[in-house]
Amino acid sequence: MVTFDEIKDMGKKWAAEYCKALNNSPEYEEAAKGWGIDFEGAMLFIMTASGEITFDIVAFLDLKDGKCLGIKLLEPGEAPPRPPGLTLKATFLTWRKLAFKEQNPIQALMTGELGLEGDMDLVMRYAQAAMLLADVTEKTDRSLFTSFDLGE
Repeated sequence: MVTFDEIKDMGKKWAAEYCKALNNSPEYEEAAKGWGIDFEGAMLFIMTASGEITFDIVAFLDLKDGKCLGIKLLEPGEAPPRPPGLTLKATFLTWRKLAFKEQNPIQALMTGELGLEGDMDLVMRYAQAAMLLADVTEKTDRSLFTSFDLGE
């Protein structure tokens, strides 16, 4: 079993790289222009327990107008800094598939593998930005998604 302390540093490193990758993507900036301007743009990514990871990993993404203002990896039981506009929830294994482009995020939403709490119409209006949220993971060290037995 993996503890949060064992994964925390790796998760924080990935979150910082992911935020930087979003900010270095002109494609994401253009596709997400207007995101969070007249609504709450923050998101929660919830990676539910899978395999030897027996706890949920939760990341709070502060997104606005095509920019990542920061990503905070939450301690188990820690509340987000403010209520997010959207929450995306899937098993850690599904997140790995998204990170390595083995699964399309829109398709994962439609099949229910990726759960959404929030405005689906808003997500569909920003579908290209949603795709790019997955695509930019290529510019990060994705060992967070491959270092553990996820119970495939």
